[in-house]
Amino acid sequence: METLGERIARLRKQKGFTQGTFAEACRWDSPSRVGNYERNLREPNLADLRKMADVLGVSLMELIEGEQECHEPPHSNDFQVIPQLTAVGETGNGHLNHHVEVKGGLVFKRDWLERMSLKTSKLYVIYARGMSMEPTILDGDVLLMDESQTEPRNGKVYAIRRPDGEVSIKRLVQTITGRWIIRSDNDDKRRYPDEEIPPDQVIDLQILGRIVWHGGVL
Repeated sequence: METLGERIARLRKQKGFTQGTFAEACRWDSPSRVGNYERNLREPNLADLRKMADVLGVSLMELIEGEQECHEPPHSNDFQVIPQLTAVGETGNGHLNHHVEVKGGLVFKRDWLERMSLKTSKLYVIYARGMSMEPTILDGDVLLMDESQTEPRNGKVYAIRRPDGEVSIKRLVQTITGRWIIRSDNDDKRRYPDEEIPPDQVIDLQILGRIVWHGGVL
């Protein structure tokens, strides 16, 4: 079976890149990164995987899984594999993801994704941790995140990066005065109080994407 490193090398050669020119196209300082990836000495992070896929002109899943997507059932043209990340979104104060990797995928029906107007290239599966979003999202739930939806919409649930780099899963609520609140669904407001966003900080709120599924549509 072809390894990820072997696949990177094959696709690079098919495109006519040397390791040096490929590194330049990816805007990396040294071709040694390419060599380490191709020899499977180092596992690419998500950002590098996406950059290589863009330069090579292939989808992220084709780069990760190859042309034969083994995670899909036979004759599965009606299904789409969404990359499953090791990233965790804390439903409490936040979780710091030091290193995010792609670990397999989760299968969704294409017609459902189309009905939801979701672009597969912008979708990722992540995990929830904590109890602040109960009963909507439980500890350990698998979540589908749409990274194309980064504009706050009243009442929707988002993955938010905190100033310290930690990621939280929270609902954004807009008051009648126009102010935004980061809210937990858990009724215990002593443990999970609302967080009002100062008007001058709304533009700096780092929304990674909207949570659109957790075993059901949100």
